[in-house]
Amino acid sequence: MLNNVRVLVTGATGQVARPIAEALNANNEVWAAARFSDPRAKQELEEQGINTVYFSMGDADLSALPDVDYVIHCGCNTDPKTPDEGISQNAEGTGFLMQRYRDVRAFFHMSSSSVYGLAADASEAVAEDAQLGGYASYSPHYAMSKQSTEAVVRFQARVLNLPTIIARLDVAYGTRGHGGAPMALVQFMKHGIPYHRAAGSESFCSPIHEDDIVEQVQGLLEHAAVPAPIVNLGGDEVVSMEQMLSYIESLTGLKATVEERDMATWQMTVLDNTLRKQMAGPCKVSWQDGIASALSVRYPDLVSQDE
Repeated sequence: MLNNVRVLVTGATGQVARPIAEALNANNEVWAAARFSDPRAKQELEEQGINTVYFSMGDADLSALPDVDYVIHCGCNTDPKTPDEGISQNAEGTGFLMQRYRDVRAFFHMSSSSVYGLAADASEAVAEDAQLGGYASYSPHYAMSKQSTEAVVRFQARVLNLPTIIARLDVAYGTRGHGGAPMALVQFMKHGIPYHRAAGSESFCSPIHEDDIVEQVQGLLEHAAVPAPIVNLGGDEVVSMEQMLSYIESLTGLKATVEERDMATWQMTVLDNTLRKQMAGPCKVSWQDGIASALSVRYPDLVSQDE
């Protein structure tokens, strides 16, 4: 685990990066980098003793950013409105960030499982050498931009001789940000929004809780290298959205509306985490415990204290 070092965490007000910044702050000098469109998030981070600094994806002049030992880069535009916006902000922006931090001990880049093509079998686990294609149901240009970003990261790692690791994150969830897909399902139920189930199949994924992400990121940083290795970052259990719906119903008493469509609300990917476990060990939070814990924080009025 990182200890007594300086760490820059980008996207630090978001669902994935904020728990990382807050956890690392216990034993390190942490700099939270973001646009801080929500002033409250900035204030809450600073009240914990976390340093804050403005950062916008795509900026070329990053001289105002602090000198650090490690960079954990989670910041990105998750819904670029055009292909050019996705490439200029996510891909080129990451390139500029790596150039600014060419002398750090290691650079962690958070990519996405959306870079993979859709598997013929929704429950089949895909390894890092699987066919790429790129698909994200919630944003037509996101997956393409993340795939482009990986190419930039690999190039910069080599040309800058910067130890780097690329992690393809699957379904992340927890207490921060929008809470991830499981917490979105709660909103669906509360507001009567139908969940679309793919005809004849379920949407399987490898959900990973924020606490496991915090530990795994630190473990994976130890394997940063040149050329940059690529590793899947998902939980150790294969779960379907439909299973999550049923479990949330059992905890909250809410009822889901499920409709069949040609494609599910979220077309998910199951990750083969063999390499990740070799590098950083197993995850510790089961999906049931993780969802119950997140619900108790985000929706305490819906969950019995006995759960």
